[in-house]
Amino acid sequence: MPVFERSIEIDAPIADVYAFHLDTRNAARIASKGQEFVSIIGDFPLSEGDEVELNVRMKPLPGVQNWRVRITEVAEPVLVVDELLKGPFARFRHEHRFSPTASGGTLLTDRIEWALPGGPAGALAAPVAARFMEKSFVERQAATKRILEAEAAAVSA
Repeated sequence: MPVFERSIEIDAPIADVYAFHLDTRNAARIASKGQEFVSIIGDFPLSEGDEVELNVRMKPLPGVQNWRVRITEVAEPVLVVDELLKGPFARFRHEHRFSPTASGGTLLTDRIEWALPGGPAGALAAPVAARFMEKSFVERQAATKRILEAEAAAVSA
């Protein structure tokens, strides 16, 4: 099963970065250029066992993908895990890890265990999906950094 992992340092307190990830509505704020969140339905902030429904348009594809995820683990302020119940992947387990940095900021790590449906045909498409995931998370993490650092700067000003 493929695993994707990427980290970024954010100059914002760990409590703020953690809280940002307990509100899945923020996914629309950090979406990559190829994604449009049509709707995000759930109760926020999230707790372990909560489920969220996301309807996402993946440009340039027609139609909307329906994702349903369950929050399977929450450990304040260091971990939030969501797992796909319904959606375009055969498996998608997303760990959001947070650790404090020496400068008072936060190291955010996204770790995803994933698999495409379709057996051997899905395996053939995996390299394309992996490149898309890399591009998407580079953009998502950069947007998260930009938003949270701007908010932290506004609070300290």
